[in-house]
Amino acid sequence: MNKALVAAALVVISGQAQALSCLRPDPITTFQKLAAASESYFVLMGELTFDENLLPEAMSNTRTDEPAPIPAYFAGKGLTHDGFANDYYSNVTLQIRCGGPWCGSASSGMEAIFFVPASDPPVLIEAGPCGGMIFENITPATVEMLTSCMAGDTCSSLPQTR
Repeated sequence: MNKALVAAALVVISGQAQALSCLRPDPITTFQKLAAASESYFVLMGELTFDENLLPEAMSNTRTDEPAPIPAYFAGKGLTHDGFANDYYSNVTLQIRCGGPWCGSASSGMEAIFFVPASDPPVLIEAGPCGGMIFENITPATVEMLTSCMAGDTCSSLPQTR
């Protein structure tokens, strides 16, 4: 009987460990994935500002529901075939998503690339527990490759730098 309980506990623990295992996303792979999706997306580059005190804890064992949406403001540019050429300034909604006790996060005031569903305002910016829709630490090579992807030219993932 004890062996059965230990086996059951190991299954539960390994399931929780799997939830922590996220592949490190990159903006080019995200672009490719979303370009193949049936829904449309915008790619924005700029600064998101919001009250960081409204962010939920990154990990909470007591979370049972989605965190409340956070009002935010985006100032930056939208990606076109000519690069990040269209000015875009708007009130937006930041929605933190959770997977079990693990929640996504975002930084206010930091320049980043955002992948957002194309919808009527307000734009919804989502931050999931495994990332993949918000990319900080933008490099010129990333901007150049996203422009190439949007233009229908070369679109390959960039080497990861640490």
